Amino acid sequence: MTAGIRLPTPRGRCRFCLREDVALTREHVFARWLVERLRAWRATHAAHGPADSAADARIARLVTNVCGTCNAGWMSSLEVSFRQAVFAKSRPEQIAAPTRRTLSRWFAKTALLVADAAHHELVPVEHWPDMTTAMPGGIRVGIARVRRKQQPLEVELEYASPDANHRERELTSVALQVDDLVAIVTRRSSVTPATTLWPIRSHVLRWSTLPVVNRLSDLTRVPE
Repeated sequence: MTAGIRLPTPRGRCRFCLREDVALTREHVFARWLVERLRAWRATHAAHGPADSAADARIARLVTNVCGTCNAGWMSSLEVSFRQAVFAKSRPEQIAAPTRRTLSRWFAKTALLVADAAHHELVPVEHWPDMTTAMPGGIRVGIARVRRKQQPLEVELEYASPDANHRERELTSVALQVDDLVAIVTRRSSVTPATTLWPIRSHVLRWSTLPVVNRLSDLTRVPE
């Protein structure tokens, strides 16, 4: 392609706001501010999609289609709230309900997009609009800390074993690591060994007493 020539931006239906015939741009799953803060430009993920290559394995290069209004609107606001909750210089020791909602929505949104970028489905597309204001149904989020941090950003996908009804592997969970904080977004009935972040329960959550796992893959091992 000749230098300086840009392909036209595709148009279609936004799967989040459901607007028709809008410009859909290729947006990064992990925001630039987060990649820069964690110096995670070289962090990589295991290949899962049919078009994966060594160059595409960098987490900073995971992209998906999002309309500009969603990207600059609720998604941007959610990024700001997540940054304040996780990286504030002085934050309350207790993880209050509003913070739990912010963390749950951010991890769920990011897991949904990680799955989409890998050509899999974690949340049915008909439930994507729920993400703009709340949480999609049927999803649990667990949170923990990781002891052995190989890189500052990481993703891990978990699949159910194929059976007579599902010849292809069905994605059941996406685990995400942000620095030493890890979370699992899952359709399983349990988030063990993490502690439940969503649905919100009455038990008190504190940053200092979150369970600790050895590695991110501990979250995607199906409990026996």
